[in-house]
Amino acid sequence: MKMKKKIKQRRITWNTLPERIKKVRGKIESAGNTIGAVCFEKRTDETQRCMSFRLHVKNPSFAAPPSQDLNRRDIDRENLQMTVLDVDKVIRNTKGKIIGRGAYRTIPLENVHRVSVKGVVYSVDKVKRRKAGSSTAPQ
Repeated sequence: MKMKKKIKQRRITWNTLPERIKKVRGKIESAGNTIGAVCFEKRTDETQRCMSFRLHVKNPSFAAPPSQDLNRRDIDRENLQMTVLDVDKVIRNTKGKIIGRGAYRTIPLENVHRVSVKGVVYSVDKVKRRKAGSSTAPQ
């Protein structure tokens, strides 16, 4: 009889937006060169996207590199995003035959709902954590 492995689940709590972004970026970067998954809301139309990603990929055979107008890390920091390789994207030739997988995508760090890395699923709180002693009743 096969044993099912229980998935570990953790919650990411935060007080300020920079703290949330730092924690989410840290969890995504903890994937290293392994495959992870992330769910987030797209900035353009606020639809949810879930994708598998990989970091630190050098010279993928079919994915076009992201534009290099400036340093990619500086652009990502300014726009609160992270560039990763989407491993689910299918690449086809002109005849429609599958020739590979992978495309660079950016993840808006402020809109991330869930990150799965190395067998652990991290759920990100949607609202900031209340400080102890604060009341919710209007005054």
